[in-house]
Amino acid sequence: MKCALHIHTNFSDGMHMPEEMIHAYQEKGFKCVAITDHKFMTPPNYYNYLELLGSKLKGEIMVLPGAELDFALWNSHHLLEVSGNKEILRVLCHPRAYFLSPEQIKIRIESAPFPIDAIEASYRGFYTPEYDNPEIPWPKIATDDSHEFYDIGRAWIETEEFSDPDRLIRAVRAGEFEIKIA
Repeated sequence: MKCALHIHTNFSDGMHMPEEMIHAYQEKGFKCVAITDHKFMTPPNYYNYLELLGSKLKGEIMVLPGAELDFALWNSHHLLEVSGNKEILRVLCHPRAYFLSPEQIKIRIESAPFPIDAIEASYRGFYTPEYDNPEIPWPKIATDDSHEFYDIGRAWIETEEFSDPDRLIRAVRAGEFEIKIA
């Protein structure tokens, strides 16, 4: 199952409606997407809208509501929160953008007031191998961090096919996926 876990729409700094982005991902064979607009930019009904959209598309594609947060404890380093039914996946976003060393990543993750489940080993869809190494003992995901159609399909993860969002989140936490880079 192809999964895109970091997507922006025109609810924040993306160019297209959530429905348009989801459809574009479907056309590229994705079975799962997480809409993760910047939290500070989203309207009050954001999560309700994404949940309704996900219900409407159930059986066609799994739509997970999420957000990209500016985490103040880390000088506004971005952190993804992707929601399942009961579970929340938290991902340290694009450490390449902050030029963090593996040791700095470990310090950040270990200082968080909640569990960090994975880190991105990509930056805007481009593989960053310096973050896909055993010195960083958390699962590494790849995302395209798409904002426009031309960003779609640069990097993703592939897992077993799940219909339960919580099962998908547990699979990511356990590292039961493969990174794919176009």
